[in-house]
Amino acid sequence: MVVLTALVVVSLTVGAEVGTPGATSPAGKWTFVSFPDFFNFDVPNPQPKWDDAVDWFLSQVEAENPDFVLIAGDLVNGHWWDGPAQIENLGNAYYGGWVRRMRDHGLRFFTAIGDHELGDDPWPPEKTALKPHLEQAYATNTNMPANGPPGFEGLAYYVAHKNLLLVTVETFETHDGEVRMTVSGDQLAWTEWVLRNHPGAEFVIVQGHVPILPGCASRSSSRLMLEDGRESALWRVMAECGVDAYFAGEHHAITASEADGVWQVVHGASWGRVPTVNYLLGTVEPGRMTFELKRIPLELEGGSIWNINKERGPREIVRVSDETKRRGFERVGRLVIEGPRGAKRVAERTGCFAE
Repeated sequence: MVVLTALVVVSLTVGAEVGTPGATSPAGKWTFVSFPDFFNFDVPNPQPKWDDAVDWFLSQVEAENPDFVLIAGDLVNGHWWDGPAQIENLGNAYYGGWVRRMRDHGLRFFTAIGDHELGDDPWPPEKTALKPHLEQAYATNTNMPANGPPGFEGLAYYVAHKNLLLVTVETFETHDGEVRMTVSGDQLAWTEWVLRNHPGAEFVIVQGHVPILPGCASRSSSRLMLEDGRESALWRVMAECGVDAYFAGEHHAITASEADGVWQVVHGASWGRVPTVNYLLGTVEPGRMTFELKRIPLELEGGSIWNINKERGPREIVRVSDETKRRGFERVGRLVIEGPRGAKRVAERTGCFAE
């Protein structure tokens, strides 16, 4: 267990609720939707040969009537390496277009920072030096809550909404001039502080870009993972504090696994590169939380969309066929968690949650 110093606790208790939708409280049935890695590339808005498919997908998400949507990283491609001016200009352009798509569908969003927001892996010294500028472009354009630990404002944060606590972490920290996939030090202490100081939350989800437990299916991915996996301090803290689920992306495929009472749900897709996309529907009510993973095929054609500093971008044509629209999404897994915090039980699991 992480030991919190008095200094850390004092620095975090002041204004800890700023930027959150509301205090944790009992609630009736409500929903959220999660789809990491949306898009994983720099996609202009508009993008005529994509727009019908993207709008149809977001319309299906909108029809779930979510209070908010979660996107665990890789909103853009982010190969913006020529300096701070380029980072600011392209960040404004591509994040701006991404945000407009969400707003056009009335979707409130909470995102995590991915490797593509930080220029994509690997991180030689010249790219690592630009990390603060890349983080600033992300934070400025996504405008996430600024209630995280010092140095992580807009990058790590929490949201207390009805009977759910959401904690978002940055899984890319700089240690001695190197970018490593860790959650440690002040960020780890803050995470534990938040988890332990919201005992009224019936359900708890942590969101980060890279998976922690091994064994993830991968498509068109660098297969990044958090250092030390299940033995990492972050996983131990989540298990000790009664976290129900950890949502991650990066691998562009679906894998659900459980350890120490925590469900890791890796999902999302690389738009224009992989042939299926998915989303997770979460339904929350007193004493019960349900996850349903839904998937559709895409039709990908043509050459590639230009993305700066990348040889092969996503395909130039992305379509959802009329037949797919008629059939709708296929449910590929369902998980039902019931009971009070700290004494949860799985009431039902099917499909990818039972594999």
